[in-house]
Amino acid sequence: MRGKLVASDVEKVIRLFQRRETQEAVSEWIVQLAKKIHERPEDIIWFFEELRKRKEWDKKLEELEKSTEDLSPEDLFELAVKEAESTPEIHKSTEELLIEARRNIRKFKRIENKLKHVGVI
Repeated sequence: MRGKLVASDVEKVIRLFQRRETQEAVSEWIVQLAKKIHERPEDIIWFFEELRKRKEWDKKLEELEKSTEDLSPEDLFELAVKEAESTPEIHKSTEELLIEARRNIRKFKRIENKLKHVGVI
C-alpha cells in the first residue's frame, strides 16, 4: 500500500533499525536494489537522503512564502540581508558550484528514473 509517509511510521522504522538484524536486512536490500538498477549502494542511500532534504526544503520554502506574503519589498530585502549574513561562507567559485549542482541533478534524475522503472518510488 502506497500512501503518505507518517511520522509514526518513521519512528517505528528507526526503533527497528537499532537492531543489528534489521540493519543487515536493510543493507542487503540496498545492495540488491543497487545491483538491479546498476548503481552503487552508497548512491542509493545518497538518493534517499537527497529526496528527504528536497522535501524538507520544499516545506520550508512553502512556509517562508506564506510568512512573507504581506511584507513590503523593503522588508523582504531586509529579511534577505539577514538571511545572507547568517549563511555559512562558501569557498568555491560559482562555476564550481554550478558544475557540482548539475552533476548532482543528473545523478538524482538518473537514479530517480531507474527507481521509478522498477517500482520503488
